Amino acid sequence: MKNMLLVIIGFCLYLPTLALTENDVYCYIKKVGIKNADVVFKQAIYESGYFKSHIFKTKQNLFGFRRSRGYLKFKTWQASVDFYKKWQDKYYKEDEENYYKFLQRKNYSGNKNFNYAKELKRIKIKGSFKCKEYDDEQ
Repeated sequence: MKNMLLVIIGFCLYLPTLALTENDVYCYIKKVGIKNADVVFKQAIYESGYFKSHIFKTKQNLFGFRRSRGYLKFKTWQASVDFYKKWQDKYYKEDEENYYKFLQRKNYSGNKNFNYAKELKRIKIKGSFKCKEYDDEQ
């Protein structure tokens, strides 16, 4: 009985991420006003293992944000995007700076010798996204 309860609880933790699509993530990134949405979307893919990593599924953490005690946990994946927006607003002050260079300069990966920008550039975004709230405005 105890094991069955643990299975049910575990399933409930994963449930909010089951129906998540790339379109949902990209459009939410755009909706909250994050700059360089294509690059940030690639970060979400990279850091969350295409939305399949354990960290993402258990902590709703799309971007691998950490503190000294480990990965941050968010109530929803949208909350992790909101957190990214605050992080970006705090650190990305020069809009003309190449965003890949900014991420490298900020040492986003946590390893100065790792070419994080190169890894992000390898990610190919399939197709285009339909963000209804933006499509209607254009």
